[in-house]
Amino acid sequence: MEAIDPRHGRFGQALAAARLRSGKKQPALARKLGVSVGHISHIENGRRKLDASVVPEVDDFLAARQRLVRLYEEIYQAGRVDWLGNLHRTQIDSDMVREYQASLFPGPLQQPEYARAAISSGGPWLSKKEIQQRVDFRTQWRKDLLREEGPQYHVVLDDITVVRPIGPSEIMRDQIDAIIKLAEERRVVLQMHGWDQHPHAGLDGPFTLITASGAPDMVHVESIYGGSQSDTAHDVRNFGILFSTLQATARSPQQSIAFLKETRQKYE
Repeated sequence: MEAIDPRHGRFGQALAAARLRSGKKQPALARKLGVSVGHISHIENGRRKLDASVVPEVDDFLAARQRLVRLYEEIYQAGRVDWLGNLHRTQIDSDMVREYQASLFPGPLQQPEYARAAISSGGPWLSKKEIQQRVDFRTQWRKDLLREEGPQYHVVLDDITVVRPIGPSEIMRDQIDAIIKLAEERRVVLQMHGWDQHPHAGLDGPFTLITASGAPDMVHVESIYGGSQSDTAHDVRNFGILFSTLQATARSPQQSIAFLKETRQKYE
């Protein structure tokens, strides 16, 4: 028996689930694509691969709201997926972004010199040109996400982000001033989470929850080597619980601003 490519199996299951949610039957999808019902069955069973050229058409026909398109790219795209670029594009089209960071300020909130220090520390092998490109990317990301008509942005930061300096005092001072200004202007809903608070719901690391009216809710889980995204209801629900727990155990927005102003003094 021919071995089933696990990638085909994963996509086939997602395709079948999307078709069932839409109320469509296999013959309807087969007619839409001009193929046999058997061919659709083979794809859903993981024995065949859906041609890349028809994925957007299938996604639209099944009202999958880009779920199948994103999954197909994740599974079959050669090389490393540009997760940061994908996250950037997804966030700027969103209605709400909820983010937790455990050690650094979020990329979109980083001032240029803070971003440069963070990127240089985390990637000592990077050239000056590559570092500058990444700084420029984060600067543009900031402009896109924090534009006046942009999404609601709720952020929970662990205290360690401001207690532990990543560069000279002036870098930390400017970064804290910038985040205080955003919080006071209510462009960002900011809460600082005590590093010694326990139980601590954020010990497994940073993540971002993205809500958009034109697509399923999505969670992005970050790591130093890359990131992964999921829009399955189970994953989104679980990380939603984590974020709610972090918000509940963090300082209020007003208390967080006061904490930041107090902490800033150590960098004078």
